[in-house]
Amino acid sequence: MIPSDPNREVIDPRLLVRERGRDALAELVARESGYIFQLRPLKDLCQALKSGMPLLAEGERGGGKTEMVDALAYACNRPYFELQGMDGLKLNDILFEWDEQGQNNFVIQAVSSKHLQIEEARREQWRKDFLTLGEILKAYDYLATTGVVPIVKLDEFEKLPQACQAFFYQLFTDGHASVPRLCENNGHIGVGKSRDKPIVILTSNNQHIVHPPLRSRCVYTKVRLPTDLEEARILHSRVPLAPASLLTQVVKVVRYIRVMLPTVRDKPGLRESIAFLQALVTEQIQIVSADVIDDHLGFIARGADDLTNLELGLPNDSQHL
Repeated sequence: MIPSDPNREVIDPRLLVRERGRDALAELVARESGYIFQLRPLKDLCQALKSGMPLLAEGERGGGKTEMVDALAYACNRPYFELQGMDGLKLNDILFEWDEQGQNNFVIQAVSSKHLQIEEARREQWRKDFLTLGEILKAYDYLATTGVVPIVKLDEFEKLPQACQAFFYQLFTDGHASVPRLCENNGHIGVGKSRDKPIVILTSNNQHIVHPPLRSRCVYTKVRLPTDLEEARILHSRVPLAPASLLTQVVKVVRYIRVMLPTVRDKPGLRESIAFLQALVTEQIQIVSADVIDDHLGFIARGADDLTNLELGLPNDSQHL
């Protein structure tokens, strides 16, 4: 968990949207983090905030899905939980596991000290004290115990196998997870249906399947790659010292790579555009020549094959971009 900054104001995005509307949220996030919302995702995020449902944000890599969640958490200064989707995640990574060694030690010590009878000690070992929470259930428990609504990011959610995706059904619907044998709180960990839930945002690059039962529990949005104008606004927001002419040249280069070089499989996204532009500003470069592009390909390429294809595919004269 990333805690709130005690030196900054904590803002409730749900209350902000309900009282002042979506433009107020967009202005806050842009001012505090430099992130510029696309209109469609902004509308859908606000609906998710008002309804209390998770938001499922899909789209190509590089459109700003992950950055949207990071920017929202930073701008609102909320506690932040995150889980990266990947093969091999298990129940204990997401929800919980029992501390068997701790349970065994408790039973032995309780019985040997004659503090408890063996039957009572065995019942007591199923308390929450011996439960190790996974990252996502930890966020729901954090809200239940502190009353503070956190933001939860499930990045590249589609990489989770179907069995793991099913772990979220009860959480998203009921606001809690059922823990077999837990002898407290009716066997539940979380907030329940009647209270606000964590602000949950799932991102997906459309590379694998997000299953229908999960989709039905979310507000859906599509985050597309930005237009040239949108990208220019974002770059200006994130690298404000960049001159307009340099910013325009970077947008032109990145657009050429995305559209005109099909051999480059992992297309540069906003993160690459920002890093490229920042490097040029740091080096006080004003003109993006072919040599300048070649010197900075490491900011754009994301693999050996793409680096080779960029070297071969970019024209020697930057005027042809």
